[in-house]
Amino acid sequence: MENSEGREEKTIDPYASLIMLKLLSAIPEYYETEIAKKTVLGLLSLWESSLERHPYMFYMGTDFRKLKAPAMWYDIVSVADTLSRIESVKTDARFIEMVALIKSKQDSGGLFTPEAVFQKFKGWDFGQKKNPSPYLTYLCYQVLERIGL
Repeated sequence: MENSEGREEKTIDPYASLIMLKLLSAIPEYYETEIAKKTVLGLLSLWESSLERHPYMFYMGTDFRKLKAPAMWYDIVSVADTLSRIESVKTDARFIEMVALIKSKQDSGGLFTPEAVFQKFKGWDFGQKKNPSPYLTYLCYQVLERIGL
């Protein structure tokens, strides 16, 4: 696949990249390595071109942008959580845009309400869409705290 400058652009597997970056970000010797940086750029590139690129059926569309927990799948909370662990990404405009979208969904009391749920978790506070979720709020605050908001 060629990008707008006519250069060959490799397609990444978004979910595998997210999981690998989460692992790399947990190991101090690895979280700022070249492979970690390339993975960060790949995920940010997908965000930037989310309307055009959907590798392996992983969209960063409307459903991706809905707040949900737990942070174990390919969604905005999981991606922002993982990226927020990498120091070099914290000033990237694409990441800042992602975090601003999350922050815009905070209610007047500072809480976050799930916008989508995994049915297996319907008995948990994050398994419904009517009330703020303490766990989802915790996940979002972890992201905001890491970047100083």
